[in-house]
Amino acid sequence: MESLRDLDVIQPVRGQKVYEEIKEAIINNTLKPGTMLQERIIAEKLGVSRTPVREALRRLNSEGLIELIPGKGATVTKITIEDIREIMQVREPLECLAVKLAAERIQPRDIKFLEELLADWEREINNPGNIDFQFLSAKDIAFHEHIIKVAGNKRLAYILNILRDQIHRITFLTQDNRNRIETSNPQHLRILEALKQRDPLGAEQSMRQHMQSIKEYYFERFGFKETNL
Repeated sequence: MESLRDLDVIQPVRGQKVYEEIKEAIINNTLKPGTMLQERIIAEKLGVSRTPVREALRRLNSEGLIELIPGKGATVTKITIEDIREIMQVREPLECLAVKLAAERIQPRDIKFLEELLADWEREINNPGNIDFQFLSAKDIAFHEHIIKVAGNKRLAYILNILRDQIHRITFLTQDNRNRIETSNPQHLRILEALKQRDPLGAEQSMRQHMQSIKEYYFERFGFKETNL
C-alpha cells in the first residue's frame, strides 16, 4: 500500500482544480492502486479546506477511481483482470473502426503530427539513460486519440471518451516494460503507413493486430490466460 507522501507531487490549488489534480494523479499512476486517501491530509497538501476535497472524492468514487471507506477515508481502486477484459472487448472494435474511418479522411497535417509523435517515441527508446515511461505513455495516448479525432465520428468519439480514463490509467500502469515499448513501436509504424496509403482495410488490420498484442500483454502482465475469455 502506497504512502501518502505520494501526494507531495500535487501542488496547492483552489476550488474545482482539486478534483482534476487528484484524478490526474490517479490516472497517471502517481497515486497507485491501493493508496490511502484522507480528506484532512489531502486538504493540507493542496492548501484548501476539506469541503472541495470531500466533493472531489465523492465524484471520483462515482467514477470508480476510488473506493470510499466509512470512518477511514478512501483508497485508490485496484484494476482487476475483469476490468481489463471488459475494456479491451469494447476498445478493440471501436479503435479498429476509428482507424478505418481515419484512413479515408486523414490530411497531411495529421500524418505529420503522428510522425512527430512516433519520432519522439523513437528518440526516447534510444535514450542511453533511463526511459521516461510516463512520457511514452502520453505519446501512446496522443497517437490513438488523434486517430479517433481524425475519424470524424462524434458518437464513436463519445463512446470511447467514456472509457478514456480507464484506458489511460491502464496504459500508465502497464507501460513500464522496455520489451513492450519496443514491440509497440513497429506496430504504430504499420498503422501510420496504412494511414499514409489511405488504406482503410490495411489500417484496420494493423490496428486489430496492435489491439490483440496489447490484450495479450495485459493478460500476461496480470497472470490471466486468454483462453479464459
